[in-house]
Amino acid sequence: MDARYFISGAVGPFIDDRPLLTHATVKPYIVAILLHRGAVSFGEVLAALTPHCADFDLKVGLWDDKENYQVTDRSRLEHLVGEVLGEMVGTGILRYNEEQDIWVLSVGENRKNLPKIINWVAATGAQLPHHVLLEMSQDEILRARKANASI
Repeated sequence: MDARYFISGAVGPFIDDRPLLTHATVKPYIVAILLHRGAVSFGEVLAALTPHCADFDLKVGLWDDKENYQVTDRSRLEHLVGEVLGEMVGTGILRYNEEQDIWVLSVGENRKNLPKIINWVAATGAQLPHHVLLEMSQDEILRARKANASI
C-alpha cells in the first residue's frame, strides 16, 4: 500500500486480524459445499477454510492448553471441522458414507430435514442438490404407487 494512503488503525482489528474460528464460522463453509454438490469431504472443508484462518487455528499441538483440549496431533481447525460434521450427523442432516469417506446431505425420515435445507437454499440463493430432488421424487413415486395399489 502506498504510504500516502495509509492511516494507522483506520481499518480496525476486525478486518486486519483474522478472528479465531468457532463452530458458527465453520458451518457456513460446510453448508456451501453441501448445496453445491450434496456431499462434503473433510479435506474440502479444510481447503475452503484454511485461507481464512488465524495462524493459531492452523498450529498443530500448540492450542490444547489454551482451549483445554487433549488433542495434540490435529490443528484447532481440524478439530472444529470434525466437531461440526459430527454435530450435523448427530442431528440427522448428514449421513456418513464410509466407502467414499464423505458426508452426504440427508432429507431424513419423513423429510424432517427438508425445511432446514430449504432455509439454507433460500438464504444463500442456491439450489437444492440433485440427489435431494431425486430422493424427494422417488418418495412421491412410492406414495403414488401405494395410493394406487390400495384403490
